[in-house]
Amino acid sequence: MLYELEHIIHQNKQKAVSQTRSGVPLRWKDMDIIIDSLLASRFTRVYRSLEPYWDAEAKRRGKAGRHPLSFEQVTTIDDHDTHLQTVSYLQRQTRPAIVIAASGMCAGGRIVNYLKALLGDERNDVLFVGYQAAGTPGRDILRYHDQPNGYVMFDGERYPIKAKVQQISGYSAHAGQGDLLNFIKGMRVSTRKVHLVHGDDRAKQTLKGLIEQAHSDM
Repeated sequence: MLYELEHIIHQNKQKAVSQTRSGVPLRWKDMDIIIDSLLASRFTRVYRSLEPYWDAEAKRRGKAGRHPLSFEQVTTIDDHDTHLQTVSYLQRQTRPAIVIAASGMCAGGRIVNYLKALLGDERNDVLFVGYQAAGTPGRDILRYHDQPNGYVMFDGERYPIKAKVQQISGYSAHAGQGDLLNFIKGMRVSTRKVHLVHGDDRAKQTLKGLIEQAHSDM
């Protein structure tokens, strides 16, 4: 996501001031981007250290003086006190910002505090960039956000959903159905048993049938 955001900012540096939904004029180059996830911060540092192994496009950006993972708009939140201060600040202020936070399905982690504070404000947007499993707050937000009086439960309390909610795919690092089948077929020693422990029931049943068919064909 940082890589994509850096590209958007670079493309819009010379463009006119944009108007946000709250009516606040803003240039993309002035947008605050906040990383509030300890694991994401650590992985970002690892990716930075692996610059010699980046693909050709990323290397071209670096040679042009751009920093796709550490550009000036990025702020990283490390400690819990700063996290709480940031949540409070965003709740009070009107200047737009982008927050990248975990956990991915909103069942815990720092994202929960952001959602509690900001989900009830119609000026805000929530963008899911990955799958939301059934029974998680993330799935409930996707399911009920466009319903009258839609809400989600956090810690036994209702939080109204007034923010705009969207979901995009293509950023998940999880293997898809085909990748999982190829992984099983490529094992040097044939598997005697496969346990399907993650995913929706219908998807697991479909995968189960494909695995059984693959074993019968081997």
